[in-house]
Amino acid sequence: MHAKATAMDRKTAHYIKTIADMKSISAAAESLGISQPALSAHLKKIESEIGTVLFDRSRQPLELTEAGHAYLAFLDRTQSLEKELEQTIADIEGLATGSVTVGGATFFNVAYIPKAVSAFVSRFPGVDIEIVDGNVPFLTAEALKGRIDLFITPVADEPDRFAYEKLLDEKVYLAVPPEWEIDKKIKRKSITANQFRMLCNCPFILLREDQNIGQMMEQLFQKYGCRPEKTLRVEQTMTSLALTMSGVGVSLITENSIKTSGLARYPQLYLADKEICARSMYVAYPRNKYLSRAASEFIEVLKKTSRELQAAK
Repeated sequence: MHAKATAMDRKTAHYIKTIADMKSISAAAESLGISQPALSAHLKKIESEIGTVLFDRSRQPLELTEAGHAYLAFLDRTQSLEKELEQTIADIEGLATGSVTVGGATFFNVAYIPKAVSAFVSRFPGVDIEIVDGNVPFLTAEALKGRIDLFITPVADEPDRFAYEKLLDEKVYLAVPPEWEIDKKIKRKSITANQFRMLCNCPFILLREDQNIGQMMEQLFQKYGCRPEKTLRVEQTMTSLALTMSGVGVSLITENSIKTSGLARYPQLYLADKEICARSMYVAYPRNKYLSRAASEFIEVLKKTSRELQAAK
């Protein structure tokens, strides 16, 4: 690879990665907010400088060439080293400057992050914070590439690659639209097997089965031997809560969804199974990458605000 490849700026790296992710120059241009001819010209300029093509244009959708894969890996390593240098300098300067990038699912970022960010910036106003939304597989990959420093997760299953620090424990409740007739038939907060089967006659709002809450719901269906005929599948916990409050159906909601929702009124909440419907939340970061002081300090603040959230009634 030509030495000029080392002169890539961050904008160029973002352009190339966007094309690779979207597998289309036109789609990438639209996402980036630039014209397709301008992006095509920029790509051709880079390919001319490094002396090879990065994308196989004979295939639709576009595919990276072998050189393209190598080039993206080079960009990842370069950006990771640049970020580590910035973090090291910030540490030396006592966090007068610096940055920390935090990842989490949208609900996690709504429920756990705001108070931690507020407390952190009051202590370290010169440190920039970036928050990235994404599912656990995406965040895992981004952390290993050095693009994010840490992320919030309910899964702690890769101890060889990641360090996990517990934030809190939480219960997960069945949420039923308020004032549904069926609420009058359920007299207690911990429901029985027959009461769960009765709920299965109602519409349910489900998350994907590769999501932690989605897996919990599937375990409940299997344990109690029933499955609702009418279901609606959504991407986010906060969406399911909003739909439940609109009378659409039954959903699974964490106790912290309720605490941080800002709703004026709440759904009826029932605990279906104290073992299935419980989980721990963690903050995770790669074991083999430099953990900056900014990231370390943010973790401590996040743990403190999470304990306060768990203690809140």
